[in-house]
Amino acid sequence: MERQNNNTLISNYSTQSSPASKLSRIGFRLALTAAFLGGLAVSGLSSYANAQAQSMNQAAIEHPNWAQIPGELIRPDCVHEIPKGARVEIGKDGNLTGDVTLNGELIAHYDACPEKAIVTHQGALAQGVAQAQQEETGNGVVEDDQWTASLGSGDNIDYMAGNWTVPSYPSEDGNQLIYLSNGIEPSSHKWLLQAALQYGYNGTFGGNYYSISTWLTSSSAAYYSSPDYVNPGDSLSGYTQMTGISGSTTYWDVLIVDNSSGANSEGSYWVSGQHWTAAYAGILQAYNLNACAEFPASGRAIFSDSVVYHGFPNFYELSPNWKGAIPGYGGPTCHFAVVAASGTLDF
Repeated sequence: MERQNNNTLISNYSTQSSPASKLSRIGFRLALTAAFLGGLAVSGLSSYANAQAQSMNQAAIEHPNWAQIPGELIRPDCVHEIPKGARVEIGKDGNLTGDVTLNGELIAHYDACPEKAIVTHQGALAQGVAQAQQEETGNGVVEDDQWTASLGSGDNIDYMAGNWTVPSYPSEDGNQLIYLSNGIEPSSHKWLLQAALQYGYNGTFGGNYYSISTWLTSSSAAYYSSPDYVNPGDSLSGYTQMTGISGSTTYWDVLIVDNSSGANSEGSYWVSGQHWTAAYAGILQAYNLNACAEFPASGRAIFSDSVVYHGFPNFYELSPNWKGAIPGYGGPTCHFAVVAASGTLDF
């Protein structure tokens, strides 16, 4: 199926009642495949996942004042909020340019971080489905629903969207930090674009409440759009859309919106030299987590109506073969399971 790219999906959000109306306006439809992976409650822990969990726990101990953003443990001075309407430019081959422009004028410039961030998002890098058994502090990706597209070098995933609901608050509050998000990643794994729901303080913003924001993250810098508050039970939609391309530079708008309250957060990001092939219908990350009761009490997140397109400037519908992964985050073993076909993450 082909859809002409009219660039109205995100830019016209303010004139439409909800993301659902945007989807119907341009004719997108549900494109989930029927690949069913059942409940992946895998016992045992792979040596790779075990090493990842231990290294992430050690990294958190060694850098107690660093910010734990989605997928990266990074110095807080390397995490930058981008004003509404501004754009972030990333240079050739993923190297940092750090220019932030608003209405065509340079308003800020950020150099690369003097220390490399520590990657805590191992979803597309670790396809194993083993889960951690040791009772230690959890730091990393708990589980996700992912797919890697087979696309030529000149073709990218150019649109990813889906819906989920803000879960209930955790039964117990400690220092936990939880993210539920969707998004895309290039084959180099250098960057990650995502629309994220957050519970807890990440070293930059947040607390014992839910907030939404969008992110462009890497080992050299991280950018996020201004966060907004949301409440348990609210319906969320997250969108990542290519809005333009010039040579090897792709232009992206990322939006997360609360369909119940109208709260939203939007970021515009320019990235060069990357081949965007990995899609995530849903990702659960947990940090500083020591007990199952520190997860949201509802125990489940369902990422529904997930769609993926390619072929900019046209949108050609893809049929993802979603796969569940439980890489091993190093924390307590709870009710982890992924039903990939329905985008269900149990915790």
